[in-house]
Amino acid sequence: MNKRLREIVGCVLIGVLVSCATPPTAANPPAAERTSVVASTRGRVVPIRLAQVGTINGGVVLQVSIEIGDTIMEQQEIARVRGASAGAVEIVSSPFAGTVTDILVHFGDTVLPGAIVASVADLHRLQVETSDVDEYVIGAVRRGQSARLTVDALDRLELNGVVRAVSLVPRVAGSGDQQYPVIIDLYNWPESLRPGMTVKITFEP
Repeated sequence: MNKRLREIVGCVLIGVLVSCATPPTAANPPAAERTSVVASTRGRVVPIRLAQVGTINGGVVLQVSIEIGDTIMEQQEIARVRGASAGAVEIVSSPFAGTVTDILVHFGDTVLPGAIVASVADLHRLQVETSDVDEYVIGAVRRGQSARLTVDALDRLELNGVVRAVSLVPRVAGSGDQQYPVIIDLYNWPESLRPGMTVKITFEP
């Protein structure tokens, strides 16, 4: 086949227009052979709601009404603190129903105004917050995107999640680097998964 014939074979006649197909090259592979970039980062498991419950006025702790691990109701008493005024007793209560995850005071302690008494978390829903999504990764992350999460502390257990929120502007991390916070909802996690555990996040293309 001569050169001219080879050129004609690669063309399609459409009316009076001629469209020539460009053969695939290494620099321009067929769409089926192109691969999407898989973005990955690190994150930490946190409760969807977490409250540091403190005293308003401060004083002496008269009573601690709960224990770590207790399930409490909204407005349930956590502690009582006697203020400086005679007969003034402040009742510290939970802002929502949840689980007591930490207690920072004991009976008889003197605490300052605003001091944290206990931590309460809603452990019925967990999420993952990222810690190192930079400008090179954020372009590959979007709301509603599926994510695969690997928990190193649980023998590299793999979990599934969905991106719920993607920050539009960066925040300055403790290291001074700019990071874009991303929140991922978790589904069907085991009881062994605890808040504070770190995970590797792989965003599906």
